[in-house]
Amino acid sequence: MKGVFSCFKYESGDVYAVNLLMKNIGIFVVFIATVFLSTKSIWAKLIYLDSLSPLSVLAYRALLSLPFFILPMIHFNWQSVNKKRVFKYSFVGAVLYLISSMADFIGLLYISASLERAVLFTFPIYVFLLSSDLSRITISKIVLIILTVLGLGIMFNPTVDSHFTNTLIGVLLVLVSAIFWALFMIYSKRVVLSISPTIFTSTYMCITTVLLLFGFILNSGGFSEIVALQPHTIIYLIFLAIFCSIVPSYLMSFGLKKISASLAAVISAMGPIVTLGLDVVILNHHLGLNEIIGAIIVTLCVTCLTRLNAKA
Repeated sequence: MKGVFSCFKYESGDVYAVNLLMKNIGIFVVFIATVFLSTKSIWAKLIYLDSLSPLSVLAYRALLSLPFFILPMIHFNWQSVNKKRVFKYSFVGAVLYLISSMADFIGLLYISASLERAVLFTFPIYVFLLSSDLSRITISKIVLIILTVLGLGIMFNPTVDSHFTNTLIGVLLVLVSAIFWALFMIYSKRVVLSISPTIFTSTYMCITTVLLLFGFILNSGGFSEIVALQPHTIIYLIFLAIFCSIVPSYLMSFGLKKISASLAAVISAMGPIVTLGLDVVILNHHLGLNEIIGAIIVTLCVTCLTRLNAKA
């Protein structure tokens, strides 16, 4: 009997070790996804040094990402869905996504990568405010929202910032981006109840690409500027397209299968801090004490609010 039970304990220990290993892999994968997502504004800033416009950057990024979204559409059984409804829902999603992306990338022309990331990180607040009924709004959540605004105010300090007007424009644009991203998230959550999430994502991204290319051609008259792009700028564009959107989405999906959503939210909360560090190291951003304090306040408050909403 003793031998049997010792064997049982050994097997249980093996299961525990495997589960722990899977959890650690999940944590690591979500962290890597967070790091990749945090580099988006860094790559964009580096690309802007080659005098590319936000529209050009978004068009090139969409074009490079397009094959990853066309493949699911090719293999999808279109006979099983209402095509007109899919394209109607996807077109609305594409417009919301496009407005959010354009406002974000234009805003990056005016503010630092770290401030942009912190403002964009507040989008769960707008998801909560736009999708909640009054009964879900508690005192603790109101306090967290007020503290988040305070944190952004500390980061955007008029007494410290010597480019007040530009910073204000940039913050407002990224704020618009965060609000439209929140609207997109709410809209997407409802749409995927009736159509496949994969086909919705692929379709709205293909529509977004078409709209961006149409605007790009009207604005520049063609793709002649591609020839003039520096090799390092092309590499930055590839990283922006592949490692800041496609790869993180797959990594995050894999990681969420291994760990809880609440743990993933805590890990993802490190995003603004990672961007802050990369902004200093890569872009030689002069970091002020107010930015460090503000970024920490915003990160902690948004993370707490996200976890409270998940429990509600």
